[in-house]
Amino acid sequence: MSARFLLVIPSLFLALWLGGCDTATQALEGPIPPIPAGEARLYFYRDANIYDGLLTTIVSLNGVPVGASELGTVFYRDVAPGTYRIEARSDKLYPAQFRTVVVAPGTSTYVRVQTLPYWGQSGWQWQGNTFIVNIVNPAMAEQEMIPLQRIRG
Repeated sequence: MSARFLLVIPSLFLALWLGGCDTATQALEGPIPPIPAGEARLYFYRDANIYDGLLTTIVSLNGVPVGASELGTVFYRDVAPGTYRIEARSDKLYPAQFRTVVVAPGTSTYVRVQTLPYWGQSGWQWQGNTFIVNIVNPAMAEQEMIPLQRIRG
């Protein structure tokens, strides 16, 4: 067998295997339902900044994962009123990268997830990814979320 043939077989197998995987983000359609009585809503979004990287990070509330934040997407979670520590999984620490919020029934809180692609890098050596979360003014957040794809998270 030729060396070229030996390279084609694994490539063909990989293409067929990947072709059977559904790796596309599942968009949600239709209107967003109202906030359930007695609950609050948290929106998590990430703009489509090309410098933000194609990385996905897990968002947690009080240490419990609630969804995956992807480039150019928004998702929400309805929660009981209370205090929540919001985190985005990071390989490296950054000052004040997490936020604590107190939410009341019927309110919406907007959380922007961002990556700091070069934080703590030295030279050309990759040292992990740093994500931060910020609470954003509702009017600004709603404008920033217009072009984003709504997903299940």
